[in-house]
Amino acid sequence: LEQICFYHTGLLQFCIGTDYLPFTKYIQSTTETYGYFAGATFANQIGLTTQMPATLEIVTSKESTEGRTVTVGSQAVRLKRPATTITSENAGLLQFLDAVSQGEKYSELSDPETGILLKNYAKQQTYSKELLSSVLSGITGPTAKKLIKWGIIYEFTS
Repeated sequence: LEQICFYHTGLLQFCIGTDYLPFTKYIQSTTETYGYFAGATFANQIGLTTQMPATLEIVTSKESTEGRTVTVGSQAVRLKRPATTITSENAGLLQFLDAVSQGEKYSELSDPETGILLKNYAKQQTYSKELLSSVLSGITGPTAKKLIKWGIIYEFTS
């Protein structure tokens, strides 16, 4: 069983299993990916913040409205529709691009430190230029400027 964990000041706070209902309903089945954690939820996972989100934010192709909050068990979940269709191939990159677009909103780091963390994350993921090209329609101008400003754009492989 795979788990996704959340940290606070470097200490493990809690983990959820990938069999957790919001995960299977809005993010990934055994055969396909159609969503991802976003906002403070993902910012916590990659180390931009130690904030523990009270509401999990999920961007999912299973959502038809601009956004709504639902309660799954006792957990509040904010659902948002993606700018472009989420697939198993592009989910990780779209999740990362959302983090870039919201970097300053959630980061507890300075602007240069935020850029370094995100650049290093992109380097570890080895996203391709081809994959980036396939999701260009979902990238906003401000996000593109951050990719350039923080030097992240140079981390995409040929």
